[in-house]
Amino acid sequence: MLQNYLNKFESFAKKYPGPIEDSISLHFGQHKYHIVFGCLIHGDETGSLPAILMAIEKLMTSCIKYGGIVTFILGNKQAALKEKRYLEADLNRSFSPKEIPNENSFERKRAIEISGVLKNADVFLDFHQTKLHCKEAFYIFEMHEKSYLWARSIGVAKLFVTRKKGEPYTPNGMCSDEYMHLQNKVGITLELGEKGFHKSACKICLMTIEKSLWRMDQIYLFKKNIINIARKSPKLIFLERKYTEPFSSPKKILKDGFFNLQKIKKEQILGYDESGTPLISPHQGYILFPQYPKRNEFGISIEENDAYIYSIVCEIENPKLFIS
Repeated sequence: MLQNYLNKFESFAKKYPGPIEDSISLHFGQHKYHIVFGCLIHGDETGSLPAILMAIEKLMTSCIKYGGIVTFILGNKQAALKEKRYLEADLNRSFSPKEIPNENSFERKRAIEISGVLKNADVFLDFHQTKLHCKEAFYIFEMHEKSYLWARSIGVAKLFVTRKKGEPYTPNGMCSDEYMHLQNKVGITLELGEKGFHKSACKICLMTIEKSLWRMDQIYLFKKNIINIARKSPKLIFLERKYTEPFSSPKKILKDGFFNLQKIKKEQILGYDESGTPLISPHQGYILFPQYPKRNEFGISIEENDAYIYSIVCEIENPKLFIS
């Protein structure tokens, strides 16, 4: 199934080649502003691919009307073909403008190529999926007011997982949306749900693309104000990342059965560290990105682990503190 989708993308790319390999660009000439959609930034998160192909086809046949420039990028096709998250380094931790530890990795070189496209973009939406079951789709990025207003104006998801402006998601490197924020441009990540090809992910993704293109025309062609557009849309529910548990030892382990946005009680035991001491939630909220890597017979993780074994997010009582 994946190969069929990739073949179709390649056939479209021959007609409408983008600025880098595995990209497609369409120019409609009514305004100069540019929106980019990212897919397969993590190679095993493939669920946005069907919707991207539908959107390209609709644009080609004028079923979707748009007046500016739009680019679609497959981030890490090579990892997708091997059903891996990445080959050498996490692509979505490789966007730092400075020298980084994995400077010579395939993903770092790919991030530099993609960064060149993003420098010429005004808006970037990156579609991701979670490793495990997720209760619903959600936006996730640091608090960046322009990006928040765009996410709210698009709608589609009602939850916005955020953190203080300038706070990196992980110490392991810069994400694509953070790279856009560094330039004070709109960078949005939307988690579509559990990874894989699902009708719900396809529907949400296609709706997001269509609404984003319409917003681009409203703002840049019809000169509407993004603040006024956002105010007409329902407010997002702010969830602040309140706690992250470092994956500091390969022996650290979660109890079975957690999934994304599952409710967690304060002082609930979530797992155990390398000495058997319980991992206790310091907050009541929701667990996010719980990690269940492959382990050997001694219970030791045999995978390259994420920076955090889980995060806890909590609803913000006064989100006005996060926006001006």
